Amino acid sequence: MREIGLDQISLRNVKPQDMQFLDKWYSMGDELGYATGFKSFREVRERIMSYPMVSMIIALADDRAVGLICYETRNLGGKKVVWVHIIIVDPAWQSRGIGTRAVARLLDFFEARGYSDVMASVSCQNKRGLRFWEGLGFTRSPAMERALDASGTSGVAIMRKNLAENQA
Repeated sequence: MREIGLDQISLRNVKPQDMQFLDKWYSMGDELGYATGFKSFREVRERIMSYPMVSMIIALADDRAVGLICYETRNLGGKKVVWVHIIIVDPAWQSRGIGTRAVARLLDFFEARGYSDVMASVSCQNKRGLRFWEGLGFTRSPAMERALDASGTSGVAIMRKNLAENQA
């Protein structure tokens, strides 16, 4: 499989014609179960398309939709933080560096705008997802995981990357 270059990946707003891809990806529970949270598109459509969630299509140079990344920005303790909720790459396009390059674009974008950290939540059972984020330099945040556990949410790994470390 040919790896896709960073210059061939873009992030753009979701367009009405992209709904068919989102519906397709959310119906692929066997291949994309952890990425979709094992939910149907109908269950998450409104959340994906509503503020404060920002949903971006991961697209190739020819504007072909090959994935989805959803995030929101927050202010936590005076720090500007990005929280990635969903990243999906169509199984036909996986293992070509697309997810890695899409996240790299996102990191560059927010670093240039003064954001300090990027967070991602991943099921502790999703070993592939954990390796993906670790490969991008993210580390687990035990303190945030304990806070989630205390609030009744368990089995979730909170991955964190300090953007200032990118400059070091």
